[in-house]
Amino acid sequence: MANVYFELTEAFNAEGPTVALASGQAAVFYRVAIMSKDGDWVVRESPEACARVLSVLESHGARYRLSSPMDVRWLSGGWSSHFEFFDERRRRVRCDFVSRPPRVPTASIDALFERAAPPALLTVDVESLILMKHTQRAKDYPIIGPLAALLPPEREVLLTTDPDRVLALAVAHGARVTRPAVRAARLGDRRAVVLALAGEADDYQQRDRQRVEHYETAAARYLEVCRAMDVADLPIHEAHARMCDAAEQYLPTRVTGVSDADAQ
Repeated sequence: MANVYFELTEAFNAEGPTVALASGQAAVFYRVAIMSKDGDWVVRESPEACARVLSVLESHGARYRLSSPMDVRWLSGGWSSHFEFFDERRRRVRCDFVSRPPRVPTASIDALFERAAPPALLTVDVESLILMKHTQRAKDYPIIGPLAALLPPEREVLLTTDPDRVLALAVAHGARVTRPAVRAARLGDRRAVVLALAGEADDYQQRDRQRVEHYETAAARYLEVCRAMDVADLPIHEAHARMCDAAEQYLPTRVTGVSDADAQ
């Protein structure tokens, strides 16, 4: 069966590198997951890329969901844009976009779009995908181990969430690694490895929860205005214009309390 999110990726990139597949669908691409119900992309941070995405979505009859407008002024501050439509089989297709995914260095994102001949099915690299998975949701962590297994061992030992892999890799590849789980593995203490990995995941979850709370607080008035406009019922370009007007009044382009590392 065709993957609608892969097809959309190719459509977005038909006129040049515009988006890179991310999150669950990227895990499907790397064959460490068999499905994901939504589509997530990193969009190139340019007005032309935003316009291309809006044009393709409009051709599918997509509508905005409550989110920031697809505009570099807000995308560059870590905000995201969300859409949905129903395909010919009446399946709901959800499409989410960021230009600066949290925790991922800007240089890594820039490199995605600077290849001489990027593939039509452009996908974020494995290490960036792992960083994206450091969310507040517990369900994102089991996929990190299989993703890390795609990396060279000296990188896998730094990123895997699998205690058995940490133990297996630590002796040969962990001599200079300061990660607590790796240090415990070099002592042969499996219990300490498991506890260190659990603590590490909890730290990531709490940090992401705080980041999201800052964005939710900053967006409160703007979202009220968008709900009153019923933007989900408007054609995409009309909704976009109205949302930009509202965002100029009520949505900050940068969010107070979010560090540069978390916003990127």
